[in-house]
Amino acid sequence: MTEVDAMAMRDRFDWTERLTIVLTLVFVLSLGLVRLSGSAVAWVVWGVAMVLVSGIALVLVNRSERPAE
Repeated sequence: MTEVDAMAMRDRFDWTERLTIVLTLVFVLSLGLVRLSGSAVAWVVWGVAMVLVSGIALVLVNRSERPAE
């Protein structure tokens, strides 16, 4: 991917869509790590962390200014 392609993709998605992509990647990658660990404590910590991260993301998006149309 060239720098021009990366800039075009960045312009295609607004910050909330980029946030969704990042959160999805964090969710999937961290889920894989926790699954490999097999620890019950890790599952609980992961669950709490994902609730906090998604809650913070929802608050940020809901309190943001709407783009001018």
